[in-house]
Amino acid sequence: MDKEKTNVLFVTHADKKGGAEQSLIHLINYLDTSQYRIFLLSPDNAEYLNEIRTEYEHFPLRLNSIKKKLGFGYLETVFRIKAFVNKNHIDIIHANGWRAPWYTAPLKYLTQCKLVWHHRDYTHLRMFNHVLPRFFDQVICISDFVANSIQGSNKTVIYNGVDPELALTMKSRSFMEDDTLVIGTFGRIVEWKRYHLIIEAVKKLADNKKYNWKLLIVGDTSVDGSEGYLNDMVQKVNDYGLEDNIIFYGYSKKPLDLMKECDLTINFSLNEPFGRVIIESLLVQTPVIVSDSGGAPEIIHQTGGGFIVKDGDVDELFQTIQRVYDQAVDHQELSTRGYTSVMNDFTMSTIARKVEHTYHVLLTQKLQSEVVGG
Repeated sequence: MDKEKTNVLFVTHADKKGGAEQSLIHLINYLDTSQYRIFLLSPDNAEYLNEIRTEYEHFPLRLNSIKKKLGFGYLETVFRIKAFVNKNHIDIIHANGWRAPWYTAPLKYLTQCKLVWHHRDYTHLRMFNHVLPRFFDQVICISDFVANSIQGSNKTVIYNGVDPELALTMKSRSFMEDDTLVIGTFGRIVEWKRYHLIIEAVKKLADNKKYNWKLLIVGDTSVDGSEGYLNDMVQKVNDYGLEDNIIFYGYSKKPLDLMKECDLTINFSLNEPFGRVIIESLLVQTPVIVSDSGGAPEIIHQTGGGFIVKDGDVDELFQTIQRVYDQAVDHQELSTRGYTSVMNDFTMSTIARKVEHTYHVLLTQKLQSEVVGG
Protein backbone atom coordinates (compact mmCIF):
# COMPACT_ATOMS: atom_id res chain seq x y z
CA MET A 1 0.00 0.00 0.00
CA ASP A 2 1.25 3.45 -0.96
CA LYS A 3 1.91 5.23 2.34
CA GLU A 4 2.94 8.38 0.56
CA LYS A 5 -0.81 8.88 0.45
CA THR A 6 -3.11 9.61 3.38
CA ASN A 7 -5.66 6.85 3.94
CA VAL A 8 -9.17 8.18 4.60
CA LEU A 9 -12.11 5.99 5.62
CA PHE A 10 -15.53 7.54 5.00
CA VAL A 11 -18.31 6.01 7.10
CA THR A 12 -22.04 6.27 6.39
CA HIS A 13 -25.06 4.19 7.38
CA ALA A 14 -27.45 5.03 4.55
CA ASP A 15 -28.39 2.69 1.73
CA LYS A 16 -30.63 5.26 0.02
CA LYS A 17 -29.46 8.61 -1.32
CA GLY A 18 -30.52 11.72 0.53
CA GLY A 19 -28.82 15.10 0.71
CA ALA A 20 -26.14 13.87 3.10
CA GLU A 21 -25.18 11.01 0.80
CA GLN A 22 -25.20 13.27 -2.27
CA SER A 23 -22.79 15.61 -0.50
CA LEU A 24 -20.58 12.68 0.48
CA ILE A 25 -20.50 11.38 -3.11
CA HIS A 26 -19.46 14.81 -4.37
CA LEU A 27 -16.69 15.03 -1.76
CA ILE A 28 -15.31 11.59 -2.62
CA ASN A 29 -15.39 12.40 -6.34
CA TYR A 30 -13.44 15.63 -5.87
CA LEU A 31 -10.86 14.57 -3.28
CA ASP A 32 -7.30 14.73 -4.62
CA THR A 33 -6.47 11.07 -5.19
CA SER A 34 -2.80 11.92 -5.75
CA GLN A 35 -2.74 12.75 -2.04
CA TYR A 36 -5.50 10.57 -0.58
CA ARG A 37 -6.40 6.89 -0.80
CA ILE A 38 -10.14 6.52 -0.30
CA PHE A 39 -12.07 3.84 1.59
CA LEU A 40 -15.84 3.79 2.05
CA LEU A 41 -17.82 1.95 4.71
CA SER A 42 -21.47 1.69 3.72
CA PRO A 43 -24.18 -0.95 3.24
CA ASP A 44 -23.27 -3.47 0.57
CA ASN A 45 -26.23 -2.61 -1.66
CA ALA A 46 -26.19 1.18 -1.24
CA GLU A 47 -28.02 2.58 -4.27
CA TYR A 48 -25.58 5.45 -4.86
CA LEU A 49 -22.30 3.52 -5.21
CA ASN A 50 -22.41 3.69 -9.01
CA GLU A 51 -22.28 7.49 -8.78
CA ILE A 52 -18.79 7.42 -7.29
CA ARG A 53 -16.45 8.20 -10.18
CA THR A 54 -13.10 7.98 -8.44
CA GLU A 55 -11.12 4.94 -7.29
CA TYR A 56 -11.99 3.65 -3.82
CA GLU A 57 -12.08 0.47 -1.74
CA HIS A 58 -15.48 -0.54 -0.42
CA PHE A 59 -15.95 -1.93 3.10
CA PRO A 60 -19.53 -3.30 3.04
CA LEU A 61 -20.98 -3.08 6.53
CA ARG A 62 -24.43 -2.14 7.79
CA LEU A 63 -24.63 0.20 10.78
CA ASN A 64 -27.86 -0.71 12.49
CA SER A 65 -29.96 1.55 14.68
CA ILE A 66 -28.20 2.34 17.96
CA LYS A 67 -31.48 1.84 19.84
CA LYS A 68 -31.78 -1.69 18.45
CA LYS A 69 -28.12 -2.68 18.54
CA LEU A 70 -26.67 -0.98 21.62
CA GLY A 71 -24.92 -3.87 23.37
CA PHE A 72 -22.95 -6.78 21.99
CA GLY A 73 -24.11 -6.16 18.42
CA TYR A 74 -22.92 -2.57 18.62
CA LEU A 75 -19.57 -3.53 20.14
CA GLU A 76 -19.06 -6.24 17.53
CA THR A 77 -19.54 -3.66 14.76
CA VAL A 78 -17.16 -1.18 16.42
CA PHE A 79 -14.44 -3.82 16.68
CA ARG A 80 -14.96 -4.87 13.06
CA ILE A 81 -14.34 -1.26 12.06
CA LYS A 82 -11.29 -1.13 14.33
CA ALA A 83 -9.85 -4.24 12.68
CA PHE A 84 -10.36 -2.77 9.21
CA VAL A 85 -8.76 0.51 10.29
CA ASN A 86 -5.67 -1.22 11.64
CA LYS A 87 -5.33 -3.59 8.68
CA ASN A 88 -5.51 -0.76 6.15
CA HIS A 89 -3.44 1.78 8.11
CA ILE A 90 -6.22 4.35 8.10
CA ASP A 91 -5.07 7.85 9.03
CA ILE A 92 -8.41 9.69 9.11
CA ILE A 93 -11.89 8.39 9.85
CA HIS A 94 -14.54 10.68 8.38
CA ALA A 95 -18.02 9.97 9.78
CA ASN A 96 -20.90 11.23 7.65
CA GLY A 97 -24.32 12.17 9.03
CA TRP A 98 -26.01 11.24 12.30
CA ARG A 99 -25.56 7.46 12.84
CA ALA A 100 -21.95 6.93 11.73
CA PRO A 101 -20.44 9.08 14.53
CA TRP A 102 -21.91 6.77 17.17
CA TYR A 103 -19.97 3.87 15.67
CA THR A 104 -16.74 5.78 15.08
CA ALA A 105 -16.55 7.79 18.33
CA PRO A 106 -15.11 4.87 20.39
CA LEU A 107 -12.23 4.61 17.91
CA LYS A 108 -10.80 7.74 19.50
CA TYR A 109 -9.55 5.42 22.26
CA LEU A 110 -9.02 2.28 20.17
CA THR A 111 -6.91 3.62 17.28
CA GLN A 112 -4.35 6.29 16.49
CA CYS A 113 -6.57 7.84 13.81
CA LYS A 114 -7.76 11.38 13.61
CA LEU A 115 -11.56 11.49 13.77
CA VAL A 116 -13.70 13.87 11.70
CA TRP A 117 -17.47 14.15 11.98
CA HIS A 118 -19.30 15.77 9.06
CA HIS A 119 -22.32 17.09 10.96
CA ARG A 120 -25.19 17.62 8.54
CA ASP A 121 -28.21 17.74 10.86
CA TYR A 122 -29.89 19.92 13.44
CA THR A 123 -31.24 18.57 16.70
CA HIS A 124 -32.02 19.66 20.25
CA LEU A 125 -30.66 16.40 21.69
CA ARG A 126 -27.93 16.97 24.28
CA MET A 127 -26.04 13.80 23.30
CA PHE A 128 -25.53 15.19 19.77
CA ASN A 129 -24.82 18.77 20.78
CA HIS A 130 -22.75 18.40 23.95
CA VAL A 131 -21.41 14.85 24.27
CA LEU A 132 -20.68 13.42 20.82
CA PRO A 133 -18.51 16.33 19.56
CA ARG A 134 -16.00 15.67 22.36
CA PHE A 135 -14.97 12.39 20.75
CA PHE A 136 -13.89 14.02 17.48
CA ASP A 137 -10.77 15.94 16.59
CA GLN A 138 -12.81 18.10 14.21
CA VAL A 139 -16.50 18.57 13.56
CA ILE A 140 -17.25 19.92 10.09
CA CYS A 141 -20.62 21.73 10.18
CA ILE A 142 -22.51 22.47 6.98
CA SER A 143 -23.76 25.88 8.15
CA ASP A 144 -23.34 28.41 10.94
CA PHE A 145 -26.81 27.35 12.05
CA VAL A 146 -25.61 23.78 12.66
CA ALA A 147 -22.32 24.95 14.21
CA ASN A 148 -24.13 27.20 16.70
CA SER A 149 -26.12 24.22 17.97
CA ILE A 150 -23.10 22.26 19.24
CA GLN A 151 -20.60 22.90 22.02
CA GLY A 152 -16.83 23.00 21.79
CA SER A 153 -14.09 24.78 19.86
CA ASN A 154 -13.27 21.80 17.62
CA LYS A 155 -15.69 22.81 14.88
CA THR A 156 -15.45 24.51 11.53
CA VAL A 157 -18.05 25.54 8.95
CA ILE A 158 -17.68 24.19 5.41
CA TYR A 159 -20.76 24.59 3.26
CA ASN A 160 -21.98 21.82 0.98
CA GLY A 161 -20.98 22.15 -2.66
CA VAL A 162 -22.36 21.40 -6.10
CA ASP A 163 -20.87 19.38 -8.90
CA PRO A 164 -20.91 21.65 -11.99
CA GLU A 165 -20.63 18.59 -14.21
CA LEU A 166 -24.25 17.77 -13.32
CA ALA A 167 -25.43 20.96 -15.05
CA LEU A 168 -23.32 21.14 -18.19
CA THR A 169 -26.21 22.38 -20.33
CA MET A 170 -27.59 25.76 -19.45
CA LYS A 171 -31.21 26.71 -18.90
CA SER A 172 -33.15 26.64 -22.17
CA ARG A 173 -36.52 27.80 -20.87
CA SER A 174 -37.08 31.56 -20.91
CA PHE A 175 -38.70 33.20 -17.90
CA MET A 176 -42.46 32.49 -17.80
CA GLU A 177 -42.37 30.86 -21.20
CA ASP A 178 -45.91 30.29 -22.55
CA ASP A 179 -47.01 32.94 -20.03
CA THR A 180 -46.83 30.34 -17.23
CA LEU A 181 -44.91 30.59 -13.96
CA VAL A 182 -43.43 27.17 -13.19
CA ILE A 183 -42.55 26.71 -9.51
CA GLY A 184 -40.66 23.74 -8.14
CA THR A 185 -40.02 22.39 -4.67
CA PHE A 186 -37.62 19.50 -4.21
CA GLY A 187 -36.79 17.02 -1.46
CA ARG A 188 -38.10 14.22 0.71
CA ILE A 189 -41.83 14.32 1.38
CA VAL A 190 -41.81 14.91 5.11
CA GLU A 191 -43.78 17.37 7.24
CA TRP A 192 -40.89 19.56 8.39
CA LYS A 193 -40.26 20.45 4.74
CA ARG A 194 -43.65 22.24 4.97
CA TYR A 195 -44.96 21.57 1.48
CA HIS A 196 -48.46 22.10 2.89
CA LEU A 197 -47.63 25.77 3.52
CA ILE A 198 -46.40 26.18 -0.05
CA ILE A 199 -49.72 24.75 -1.24
CA GLU A 200 -51.57 27.29 0.90
CA ALA A 201 -49.47 30.10 -0.58
CA VAL A 202 -50.09 29.17 -4.23
CA LYS A 203 -53.80 28.71 -3.47
CA LYS A 204 -53.82 32.44 -2.74
CA LEU A 205 -52.71 33.00 -6.34
CA ALA A 206 -55.87 31.24 -7.51
CA ASP A 207 -57.94 33.11 -4.94
CA ASN A 208 -56.65 36.32 -6.58
CA LYS A 209 -57.67 35.14 -10.07
CA LYS A 210 -54.12 34.23 -11.11
CA TYR A 211 -54.18 30.82 -12.79
CA ASN A 212 -51.17 30.75 -15.13
CA TRP A 213 -48.87 28.80 -12.87
CA LYS A 214 -47.83 25.27 -12.00
CA LEU A 215 -46.26 23.85 -8.85
CA LEU A 216 -44.10 20.72 -9.15
CA ILE A 217 -43.63 18.85 -5.86
CA VAL A 218 -40.63 16.61 -6.61
CA GLY A 219 -39.82 13.90 -4.07
CA ASP A 220 -41.24 10.80 -2.42
CA THR A 221 -41.81 9.17 0.96
CA SER A 222 -39.32 6.29 0.62
CA VAL A 223 -36.89 7.61 3.25
CA ASP A 224 -39.30 8.79 5.91
CA GLY A 225 -42.38 6.64 5.38
CA SER A 226 -44.63 9.71 5.50
CA GLU A 227 -47.39 8.48 3.19
CA GLY A 228 -50.06 9.92 5.49
CA TYR A 229 -48.68 13.43 5.07
CA LEU A 230 -48.54 13.02 1.28
CA ASN A 231 -52.08 11.64 1.10
CA ASP A 232 -53.40 14.55 3.16
CA MET A 233 -51.79 17.03 0.74
CA VAL A 234 -53.18 15.25 -2.32
CA GLN A 235 -56.64 15.35 -0.78
CA LYS A 236 -56.30 19.04 0.05
CA VAL A 237 -55.23 19.87 -3.52
CA ASN A 238 -58.27 18.00 -4.83
CA ASP A 239 -60.53 19.82 -2.38
CA TYR A 240 -59.14 23.14 -3.62
CA GLY A 241 -59.71 22.12 -7.24
CA LEU A 242 -56.04 22.72 -8.04
CA GLU A 243 -55.08 19.25 -9.30
CA ASP A 244 -54.27 20.70 -12.74
CA ASN A 245 -51.94 23.29 -11.23
CA ILE A 246 -50.22 21.28 -8.49
CA ILE A 247 -48.38 18.19 -9.67
CA PHE A 248 -47.02 15.54 -7.30
CA TYR A 249 -44.15 14.51 -9.54
CA GLY A 250 -42.58 11.84 -7.34
CA TYR A 251 -38.89 10.96 -7.16
CA SER A 252 -36.56 12.14 -9.92
CA LYS A 253 -33.08 10.79 -10.60
CA LYS A 254 -32.22 14.04 -12.38
CA PRO A 255 -33.73 16.85 -10.30
CA LEU A 256 -31.45 19.49 -11.82
CA ASP A 257 -33.02 18.88 -15.22
CA LEU A 258 -36.41 19.66 -13.67
CA MET A 259 -35.02 22.72 -11.90
CA LYS A 260 -33.94 24.07 -15.30
CA GLU A 261 -37.57 23.94 -16.38
CA CYS A 262 -38.68 26.01 -13.38
CA ASP A 263 -38.84 29.79 -13.16
CA LEU A 264 -38.64 29.68 -9.38
CA THR A 265 -38.02 27.12 -6.64
CA ILE A 266 -39.07 27.24 -3.00
CA ASN A 267 -37.46 25.78 0.12
CA PHE A 268 -39.79 26.57 3.03
CA SER A 269 -38.44 24.01 5.49
CA LEU A 270 -38.35 24.40 9.25
CA ASN A 271 -34.74 24.50 10.50
CA GLU A 272 -33.22 23.22 7.26
CA PRO A 273 -29.58 22.50 8.24
CA PHE A 274 -28.33 23.78 4.88
CA GLY A 275 -30.46 23.14 1.79
CA ARG A 276 -28.55 21.43 -1.00
CA VAL A 277 -31.45 21.92 -3.42
CA ILE A 278 -31.00 25.69 -3.02
CA ILE A 279 -27.47 25.78 -4.43
CA GLU A 280 -28.46 23.22 -7.08
CA SER A 281 -31.28 25.51 -8.19
CA LEU A 282 -28.95 28.50 -8.33
CA LEU A 283 -26.47 26.41 -10.32
CA VAL A 284 -29.07 26.03 -13.09
CA GLN A 285 -29.96 29.75 -12.88
CA THR A 286 -33.30 29.35 -11.13
CA PRO A 287 -33.88 31.82 -8.25
CA VAL A 288 -35.07 30.49 -4.87
CA ILE A 289 -37.43 31.58 -2.11
CA VAL A 290 -36.43 30.34 1.35
CA SER A 291 -37.91 30.56 4.80
CA ASP A 292 -35.93 32.55 7.36
CA SER A 293 -35.18 29.36 9.27
CA GLY A 294 -32.10 27.19 9.70
CA GLY A 295 -29.12 27.44 7.36
CA ALA A 296 -31.05 28.30 4.18
CA PRO A 297 -30.94 32.10 4.66
CA GLU A 298 -27.14 31.94 4.85
CA ILE A 299 -27.07 30.78 1.22
CA ILE A 300 -29.31 33.60 0.00
CA HIS A 301 -27.38 36.21 2.01
CA GLN A 302 -24.13 35.01 0.45
CA THR A 303 -25.34 34.49 -3.13
CA GLY A 304 -28.06 37.10 -3.56
CA GLY A 305 -29.89 34.57 -5.73
CA GLY A 306 -33.36 34.78 -4.27
CA PHE A 307 -35.68 35.89 -1.48
CA ILE A 308 -35.88 35.31 2.28
CA VAL A 309 -39.42 35.16 3.68
CA LYS A 310 -40.44 35.37 7.32
CA ASP A 311 -40.39 31.90 8.86
CA GLY A 312 -43.66 30.08 8.26
CA ASP A 313 -45.45 33.21 6.95
CA VAL A 314 -47.77 31.92 4.20
CA ASP A 315 -49.03 35.38 3.29
CA GLU A 316 -45.53 36.79 2.78
CA LEU A 317 -44.62 33.71 0.75
CA PHE A 318 -47.68 34.31 -1.45
CA GLN A 319 -46.80 37.98 -1.89
CA THR A 320 -43.24 37.10 -2.92
CA ILE A 321 -44.47 34.52 -5.45
CA GLN A 322 -46.97 37.08 -6.74
CA ARG A 323 -44.20 39.63 -7.34
CA VAL A 324 -42.40 37.09 -9.51
CA TYR A 325 -45.69 36.16 -11.24
CA ASP A 326 -46.37 39.84 -11.97
CA GLN A 327 -42.78 40.23 -13.27
CA ALA A 328 -42.15 42.93 -10.69
CA VAL A 329 -38.61 41.64 -9.97
CA ASP A 330 -35.50 41.45 -12.14
CA HIS A 331 -35.53 37.69 -12.68
CA GLN A 332 -32.47 37.75 -14.94
CA GLU A 333 -30.38 39.63 -12.39
CA LEU A 334 -31.30 37.14 -9.64
CA SER A 335 -30.49 34.21 -11.94
CA THR A 336 -27.11 35.59 -12.97
CA ARG A 337 -26.12 36.67 -9.48
CA GLY A 338 -27.01 33.33 -7.92
CA TYR A 339 -25.24 31.32 -10.61
CA THR A 340 -22.06 33.42 -10.47
CA SER A 341 -21.85 33.17 -6.68
CA VAL A 342 -22.37 29.38 -6.66
CA MET A 343 -19.68 28.93 -9.31
CA ASN A 344 -17.28 31.08 -7.28
CA ASP A 345 -17.93 29.80 -3.76
CA PHE A 346 -19.91 26.54 -3.79
CA THR A 347 -18.28 24.27 -6.38
CA MET A 348 -17.00 20.95 -5.10
CA SER A 349 -13.42 21.69 -6.13
CA THR A 350 -13.49 24.64 -3.70
CA ILE A 351 -15.24 22.66 -0.95
CA ALA A 352 -12.95 19.63 -1.30
CA ARG A 353 -9.86 21.81 -0.90
CA LYS A 354 -11.29 23.17 2.38
CA VAL A 355 -11.87 19.63 3.67
CA GLU A 356 -8.34 18.64 2.61
CA HIS A 357 -6.99 21.65 4.53
CA THR A 358 -8.82 20.35 7.62
CA TYR A 359 -7.17 16.96 7.15
CA HIS A 360 -3.76 18.59 6.72
CA VAL A 361 -4.09 20.59 9.93
CA LEU A 362 -5.12 17.51 11.92
CA LEU A 363 -2.28 15.36 10.59
CA THR A 364 0.25 18.14 11.17
CA GLN A 365 -0.93 18.42 14.78
CA LYS A 366 -0.61 14.64 15.15
CA LEU A 367 2.94 14.67 13.75
CA GLN A 368 3.97 17.53 16.02
CA SER A 369 2.56 15.76 19.08
CA GLU A 370 4.42 12.57 18.16
CA VAL A 371 7.67 14.53 17.82
CA VAL A 372 7.15 16.21 21.19
CA GLY A 373 6.28 12.87 22.76
CA GLY A 374 9.54 11.43 21.55
